Amino acid sequence: MINNVLNNGIIKTDADIKGICLQKIRAVERLLTGLLENKTAIMCAIECIDDVVQIDLSTEKPEYITEQNKSYSSSFSLNSKEIKNSLRIFFDTWYGTVEGSESIKFVFYTNTSIMKENKVGALKTIGLNLPDEPVLQLLMDKKFTIALPFIKAVFEEYYIEQYKKHVKDVSAYKKILESMNDEKWICFLKLIEWNFGKADEVDVRKKVNDNVELLCDVYNVDKKHINSIVAELLDMVESRTFENDFLKKVVHIGEVKSLFLEKAITAKVKDSLDPMHTKWEEILCDDIRNLKDKITSVCPVFDQDDLDYFYEEYTDGAYEQKKHNDIRAVKAYNYRILSACRREIKKTIKDKKGIFTQNQINNLIDDLTDKSEILINDKARTYEIAFKDRDMIWKSILILFEECHLAFDERSIENG
Repeated sequence: MINNVLNNGIIKTDADIKGICLQKIRAVERLLTGLLENKTAIMCAIECIDDVVQIDLSTEKPEYITEQNKSYSSSFSLNSKEIKNSLRIFFDTWYGTVEGSESIKFVFYTNTSIMKENKVGALKTIGLNLPDEPVLQLLMDKKFTIALPFIKAVFEEYYIEQYKKHVKDVSAYKKILESMNDEKWICFLKLIEWNFGKADEVDVRKKVNDNVELLCDVYNVDKKHINSIVAELLDMVESRTFENDFLKKVVHIGEVKSLFLEKAITAKVKDSLDPMHTKWEEILCDDIRNLKDKITSVCPVFDQDDLDYFYEEYTDGAYEQKKHNDIRAVKAYNYRILSACRREIKKTIKDKKGIFTQNQINNLIDDLTDKSEILINDKARTYEIAFKDRDMIWKSILILFEECHLAFDERSIENG
């Protein structure tokens, strides 16, 4: 199969820095385009099989697209080394590697244009006049029969020359060429898509930014994140070139979608976070008494079993708060409850003058729960609240008593 072939190719074709830049951007562009088209099984990698490889597993037959990227200032003809080498890479990938269960397409992508061939080298020795049109134009127009004699002459000479540089015996490669009749050549050439005069790396980057902007609209992501998303995608593609395992080299379209979803969730959490979590940090609290001390100081006869029950509920509530995924939301939640409770306790202390019955303490905690629940439900209309159920509000009030923030005497006011 194709993904098991050519990673250990004899002829290495490392790209320069400019080429790597175009490869990365083209891979990202392919992934973003796939996401915009609602595709779910696209994978891309660079410097693996070819400059860029795209694999689509959503079809009955796995589909491969391998792409050569060339960012140049001069035009190309069939005699250009870049064209001949790209044909060699495409040919080596195609010949004997694609099984009947797979399909493949080759893409040559460049910002430069086509120019006509000169009758030099192999084209000079075949004894045929060059066609009026550039041979590359004939390939683009799918005039394979006219182009084929010139393609074969140039390619076969170059192909053997390249392998002579890397192996002593090229007889196997000559046999490969001998096995190629015109029908096979045309079958191979039909798989190549020639793209000349296309966007360079700068313009492709602009297209990538435009696609990210479109996807920000789809996934409700603030557009201020466009540049950071592009940077993360480019880094994701490049960093995986260092992996040895094929499956670790590729970036899956699902990872791209997840990046947008994560940005959307992060933004939502940030926008809906209650800012009062910062006020919680400013509270001075030096009352070292716990819940039992605070209750028995104003009601010495409070039932021990009820105290034990309070402690069980406090412990459960503290555990739930500790397990919440955003401690800032918990702090803001506690601050809101604390504010509601202090106002109510302040009024109650004036009436009771430091003496409470057990029923009065129970009723006060219930009243504090009522007031806090009203406030929490109201704030939930604006912010993402850590907990909304009444039971947790009641337990959180016990937490505030236990952890020194609330008391049944003047100290709860003085330390506020």
